[in-house]
Amino acid sequence: MDVTILDLGSHTVKAGVPYNFPADANPSVITPSRIVSSGEKAEDVFNGNSASQSDGIPVIERGAISHWDGLEALLQDVIHNQLGWEDDYEGNVLATEPLFQSKADREHFTQLLFEHFNIAGLYLGEQGVLSLYSAGKITGTVIDLGHGKTDISLVVEGQLYVPGCRRLPYGGQDVSRRLQSLLSTGPDSKAMRIGELERLKHKIMHFAMLAPQALLAEGSKPPGSEAQLTAEEDERGALLAECMLHGGLMGIDSLSVAQSAASCILSHPDAPVRKALMESIFICGGGSAVPGVGPRLLQDISAHLLPSMQPGLCPLPEYMPEHASKVAASMGAAALSKAVFAQNHHINRTEYDEYGPSFIHRKCFS
Repeated sequence: MDVTILDLGSHTVKAGVPYNFPADANPSVITPSRIVSSGEKAEDVFNGNSASQSDGIPVIERGAISHWDGLEALLQDVIHNQLGWEDDYEGNVLATEPLFQSKADREHFTQLLFEHFNIAGLYLGEQGVLSLYSAGKITGTVIDLGHGKTDISLVVEGQLYVPGCRRLPYGGQDVSRRLQSLLSTGPDSKAMRIGELERLKHKIMHFAMLAPQALLAEGSKPPGSEAQLTAEEDERGALLAECMLHGGLMGIDSLSVAQSAASCILSHPDAPVRKALMESIFICGGGSAVPGVGPRLLQDISAHLLPSMQPGLCPLPEYMPEHASKVAASMGAAALSKAVFAQNHHINRTEYDEYGPSFIHRKCFS
């Protein structure tokens, strides 16, 4: 029986059936994680191609489901309208789960899929672990530069080392808001829809091989300040990119991504494992597509480690599609789906009916 992959993100929902991994493992459906008025398409509203003045209502915010009725409506559209499930189809689902998902939300999600979509079986996998699988690794540090948050996951032998994991409360949406605030302060100020902001942001953002201290040298303004709004687009793109790695530059009280990653790696008590985590740093999520992000993060992380410690990036295999790191969790889920259902690691309909949604903890996370 086919397995459908569901990867729920704060920016988009990715879904598909991985018939031939990795050749066609890219999600066949990528749709905004928002609900819109009846008769409208989320893509049109999100991108400003609709008469609606709204960007829709987000159903997932900062990695957590914030609108359960909206999620049901969104999945109804994805599963039945876009993937083509018939009403009586009983398929298997492998869904990704964000870092620090609560048990209550996990059970609620399990109940939603079994009772409203009549699925035959379900497996839930942590996004960090699945993302690392896409790179062919089972031990490493995963830095997920997401839309609503940035997750740093330590994965050891295919399992999360939870005490060393950390979530930073900023992501791509905060950079977009910063860009919007800059665009609305000058003489040619204008308000832009979310989709327009995202396109502009991804067009101009790139990382310069400069330490933050160089950009914040004495006498200069912080990246993204109004004083620099009239600077060249190239400079603005580099400065906005800095905001993606330094929440403090957007007024968010939090450590930088590099500081957090170094701290997480050093928190593991086993020296050989720390070395493995340090030498296999995998960058994924939407922010992984920003030019220069890998070398810059590696340089910044090195600055927070002892000189004898040499961090290294974990690249995607050559056979993976371009920019697969943006959908790494989906890619890893596609690879895992070939084994997990065949080996009965999932919760099936009989088990759900007998034990209820709480059985998902035992089957997928014990």
